[in-house]
Amino acid sequence: MRINEQLTHYKEIKYEFYERLVLYLKFMSNMNLNISKSPQSSALNIRINNNLMRIRISTLPSYESESIVLRINHNHYHDHVGTLLLEPEKAKVFFEYLNQSHGLILLTGPTCSGKTTLTYNLLNQLKKQGLSIVTIEDPVEHFETGLVQLQVNEHAGVTYDVGVKEILRHDPDIIFIGEIRDAHTAKSAIRASLTGHIVISTMHSTNALKALFRLIEFGLSRLDLEQTLMLVTNQRLVVYEETKKIIFEHLNQKQILSALESLASGKTFHYRTIDDILKDYHIELVMKR
Repeated sequence: MRINEQLTHYKEIKYEFYERLVLYLKFMSNMNLNISKSPQSSALNIRINNNLMRIRISTLPSYESESIVLRINHNHYHDHVGTLLLEPEKAKVFFEYLNQSHGLILLTGPTCSGKTTLTYNLLNQLKKQGLSIVTIEDPVEHFETGLVQLQVNEHAGVTYDVGVKEILRHDPDIIFIGEIRDAHTAKSAIRASLTGHIVISTMHSTNALKALFRLIEFGLSRLDLEQTLMLVTNQRLVVYEETKKIIFEHLNQKQILSALESLASGKTFHYRTIDDILKDYHIELVMKR
């Protein structure tokens, strides 16, 4: 078990049982049982104490066997956004831009920083407004009624790029792209936001400013970003008063324009960072990586 970044030994099992357990988990998550020398990833739903849990599964070929990791997603997807945040009043930062007619909102941070939880909370709040929301994910993190959720399936030709093109024909108000991980997906997100849609997506980044660097590395022009990018956040988890909370730094539309200008001229851009917030509250991160 990984609890607050520390791996904790739970129980030792026999190797023969482990082999059967791996096959069972692969079967339940619709993985290919005949593939053991290549990585696979998928997800499954299980019910524990009458709670439906979504578990992401990843396998890697190890020297003598397969390594398998299960990531448990908790059920905080219907909480009010403000209850997740260390600074609840900052929920308005998101809704200021989610109520626009079009544009790109980018939530960034490392793995296990709460991006999925925050995103689904935002989508559930938007769903209550009677909006058409279509997602494309790899895999679908959590099944929600009232959302149209498209699963990436590269074997069937359903990539992020192809999926976004099909979604645009489905008359959505909001498009959620699970993760921007390459130039094709980045350009698809830009195209979708230029056609009059609100696009929400996530990306791995160590801070909000470096997210702009990464988008430029993906081949997006400064003009692309100026026309579409409305909000970039970068978040972490902290423990405050014995409860995990999300803290985030952000660049709003005006700051993004200034930051892009600074990047182009080689000047330093200053904004309120996660480190500044931590100093204000005298707390430390749950995940420091």
